[in-house]
Amino acid sequence: MLEQILLNTLIRGSEIASLAIGVTILFSLLRFANFMHGELAALGAYFTYVFVSVFGLNVWVAAVFGAALGGLVGLGGDAVVFRRLRTSPGVVLLVASLGLSILYRAVISGVWGVEGLRYSDSVETLYWIGDAVITHTQIVIAIVSLVAMASFYVLLNHTQLGRAMRAMSDNMELAKAHGVPVERTIRWIWFIVGSYAALGGTLIAMDTQLWPEMGVHIILIVFAATILGGIGNVYGAVIGSFLIAFLENASLAIDWGFLLAPFGIDASLFVPTGYKFAVSFVALIVILIVLPRGIMRGSEGD
Repeated sequence: MLEQILLNTLIRGSEIASLAIGVTILFSLLRFANFMHGELAALGAYFTYVFVSVFGLNVWVAAVFGAALGGLVGLGGDAVVFRRLRTSPGVVLLVASLGLSILYRAVISGVWGVEGLRYSDSVETLYWIGDAVITHTQIVIAIVSLVAMASFYVLLNHTQLGRAMRAMSDNMELAKAHGVPVERTIRWIWFIVGSYAALGGTLIAMDTQLWPEMGVHIILIVFAATILGGIGNVYGAVIGSFLIAFLENASLAIDWGFLLAPFGIDASLFVPTGYKFAVSFVALIVILIVLPRGIMRGSEGD
């Protein structure tokens, strides 16, 4: 059972981390919680579906195009809305992002319908690792996610753009005074964040399916992971993602019947899969009572 929990944690944590990185970067730089992020992920997944179903591309090739279009949507949202609100309080930006998320969700339902969709109906190849099982798609999902996270690490620590991002995160006005091209950097950030969100949405859809409400479910878990790790801290976002994934999978696999034993009840008790989201938030509340700024002591924001 432990092997299966760890494998499932690797897959789930990789999917969440691809999205949590973008949320925490935007919070670190622009100081607002981007509720549009879930819809960027959903749009990216649907863009990939178009390239697969209409143009007949391989799903992984389609994912690259889907990620690029997701980046353009993120860039467009900044150009039309967020750039005009650049100096506004964080709560104004938050409400604007919430409005865009509702708009994008309506567009998804209107264009693709409300029924669940899949990239492929082919039978998955299964691999056994000890007593645990993993599909071929899940293996590739884990590899792609880990490569994406490693690429972001290189970007953040070994490129001019990454140095500009870190300078802006520390002090926006000081970075501007030292010649950092703030607006150009922000535009690049929106494109990168949108691309990572779209890729993460595609990976989640590959493991499950596409449906219009997927963005709402995604963003709630992503926020739980980023806050748990320390919002504003990239490494905390990754740690929080894998911790949330472990707690989700472990809570579903454990037989909680021992809690009934003191009452004289001898029965098995498992958490229904529908309550997996609740597990994440219960864990988040407990951690924040002890560590209000998360594991990695993230930013306090506005």
